[in-house]
Amino acid sequence: MPDLAMLADVHIRHAMKGDLAKISRFLEDNGLPAFGVEGCVEDFVVAQDRDGSWVGIAGLEVYGESGLLRSVAVDGRFRGVGQGRVLVNEMLKNAKSKGVRTVYLLTDNAEHYFSGLGFEAVDRKDVDEAVKASVEFGEMCASAVAMRKTLK
Repeated sequence: MPDLAMLADVHIRHAMKGDLAKISRFLEDNGLPAFGVEGCVEDFVVAQDRDGSWVGIAGLEVYGESGLLRSVAVDGRFRGVGQGRVLVNEMLKNAKSKGVRTVYLLTDNAEHYFSGLGFEAVDRKDVDEAVKASVEFGEMCASAVAMRKTLK
């Protein structure tokens, strides 16, 4: 369990193009694919602790009024203490500020977690066509559950 004082010092910032390699490595270290990140790196957020270590990341691909939440990853030291929820909420806020009304995601093993954040499982045929064009909807994630949340 991480030191709670450490958690208080976690801050979230927008990613920059120069973060691409580190984002890719962080995703791979946490068992998530890094493909397609280069096209949306500036729509990622990074959570860092007071020492500059990365706590977690989350990304968004914007397709008009729809978006794809992707690459939500939290370092093992910080799992189970709400950092993922903070990152997802930050991405939903960012999505809304960009005019996104509906956010989709794909998950192989976190359906229950995302249900707790207000996402609902949907049939892939009900996903916005622009979002389905994302590299995430390709063969690599073919078995993942599609989920959706309407932003208010």
